[in-house]
Amino acid sequence: MNDNFERLLISSAPGTYALVLALKSPQAVQIGRLGIYYFAAGYYVYIGSARGAGGLAGRLRHHVGAAARPHWHIDYLRRQAALHAIWLVETDTNREHDWARLLLDMPGLSLPVSKFGASDCSCPAHLFYSEHPPARPDFQNRLSREFPFDRPLQVVRFA
Repeated sequence: MNDNFERLLISSAPGTYALVLALKSPQAVQIGRLGIYYFAAGYYVYIGSARGAGGLAGRLRHHVGAAARPHWHIDYLRRQAALHAIWLVETDTNREHDWARLLLDMPGLSLPVSKFGASDCSCPAHLFYSEHPPARPDFQNRLSREFPFDRPLQVVRFA
C-alpha cells in the first residue's frame, strides 16, 4: 500500500473519483471480456464512484494496489500503469456520469476504448487519454461551474 495514501484521512463517505494513471511505454492489455487493447504511452483518467460499504476509502484502497484478481476494467490497466494522482469529491449524489461528460468535452482528452468502465451505462466510456498530464485546474473549474453546491475537489498526488 502506498504511504501517501495511508497517511490520508479519506472518508468512508460515498463519492466520485478520478484515477489519473501514467503509462510510460505502449502496452497491449487484455481488458477482461472487452478484449485486448493497445494503450499508448501517456496519461489515462478513469472515472468511478464509491457508493457501497467502505465508501471512498474502501474503493480507493482497492485501486491504490494492483488487484490480484481483477474485478473492474480499470483493474487490468492499473496493473500496467502507475498511479499519478486521485481526484475525489465526497457526495451523496452519483456524479460519475457527470464527470465523464465533463471530461469528454475537455480539449486534449480522447476515448481510448469504447465502453471502458461504462458497460452498465449509456456513457461512451469512463476512461480518457491524454498525451500530457490532464489539466486538473480546468476540470476543477468545470466542476465548480456545473455543480456549485458540491464539496470542493480533493487531490492526492502520487508522483
